Amino acid sequence: MSRDIRPVDNYCRSYWMSNPDKLANYRSTVDLPLHSDIVIIGSGYSGSACAYYLYKYGQSNKNPLMITMIEARETCSGATGRNGGHLKPDVYYSYKRYSEKYGCQMAESLMQFEAKHIQAMSALISEENIECNWEITRACDAYLNPELAEKAKASFQQRCADGGDVDDIHEIPLDDLLTVTKMKNVVYGITFTAASIHPYKLIHHLLYKCIEQGMNLQTNTPVLTATRLPSGQWSIVTPRGTIHASKVIFATNAYTAGILPLFNNKIVPIRGTICRILPSLRYQQSPLTMTYSIRIKDNQFDYMIARQTGDRSIILGGAKPAHLSETELWYNNWDDSIEFNNEKSKNYFEEFMPKHFDAWGTDDGGCQEFWTGILGYSSDLLPFVGELPDQSNGYVIAGFHGHGMPRILLCARALVDVILGKTNNIEELIPEPYVITKSRLETKENYILKHMGANLEPVDIDERTA
Repeated sequence: MSRDIRPVDNYCRSYWMSNPDKLANYRSTVDLPLHSDIVIIGSGYSGSACAYYLYKYGQSNKNPLMITMIEARETCSGATGRNGGHLKPDVYYSYKRYSEKYGCQMAESLMQFEAKHIQAMSALISEENIECNWEITRACDAYLNPELAEKAKASFQQRCADGGDVDDIHEIPLDDLLTVTKMKNVVYGITFTAASIHPYKLIHHLLYKCIEQGMNLQTNTPVLTATRLPSGQWSIVTPRGTIHASKVIFATNAYTAGILPLFNNKIVPIRGTICRILPSLRYQQSPLTMTYSIRIKDNQFDYMIARQTGDRSIILGGAKPAHLSETELWYNNWDDSIEFNNEKSKNYFEEFMPKHFDAWGTDDGGCQEFWTGILGYSSDLLPFVGELPDQSNGYVIAGFHGHGMPRILLCARALVDVILGKTNNIEELIPEPYVITKSRLETKENYILKHMGANLEPVDIDERTA
């Protein structure tokens, strides 16, 4: 089954991809190189960030790096080019769960690691002068369910009680909920620093930078197999030929198991759906300034950014209540050729803004586009980052569980330090639960369905995909 997990050819286009970049179908050379120092598989956020840091910290005039990036389709046509443009760290919601599993010190480390990405991304954008509609703002978690609100409060209060860094997290006074959130029926609200971004523009800026420094980009080149040879070299087979590499980075997220079978049932493709909404005149003239997570049930939420440029489009993703019960529509599903998971999802999005936002009006432009994207969900809910056990010089940065924007940049920076030999201890640079280990790869438990609210018990997905 894992061998079938490959990007489909007839993919739909996201709003971000509506004006394809000149690099979309670019090939640096007519033929695939025969050899490269490092091959990066994947041109999304993970692959581009790794390439950027490899050139920044590993390039020298005496020993120029030979890096080849291989992309199955157009550049940035996977999850990064289809996401919600939302860099929102988890600074309280999962704290209690993390604390129970890993202890309060590691739970705090997991929270702080994500929060650091706001500053890290700001520094990158400033240093490289990247035009990508970067807007630092406040995230608003708006709770519509009293029971879930109490659970969220308990997690936040536990982080407070444990002495966590919570200065940036503000609970909205009950009497101010409507004024602050502009939403109806909110029973609890909490805000903290987050950001919105045009992910497609960000990635292409990084790709241009890397190509200028010598990277060979090969689009529309799907990888069929990647094998470590007895010599220690890696052999990467594509329909256009075979390339050998001293090191290979699998920045393949949801498609990782299609190339590396040991990730079968460890990283599962999950199909999500998003839309772009043209706001009503009132909300164009006085646009929403916060990003949102509208929390309905445990781990069922809709996420939203209001773009601060142009027509003030709203990017809205989620619609889980409309399709969660039809597991086959989204679980272990990597077909992003369709625009929405089902008709109920489409209707859910079309009704969302007037249903939840105060005085929305009837003069909105409605949903302008719908699209799907394939997320890489990990069976234990955390990313896989590091060198492959027993397969030296093979590195993975994948399985970001639909939450890569506040995790990937510093993971890429850490992985590059390992690849360049600057450290042997990646767990000193990223949270230890992210690190690839034999025990993580060998465990049979899969918590994805339970986490999504689609099943009450952990599932061994060997049984689902046999």
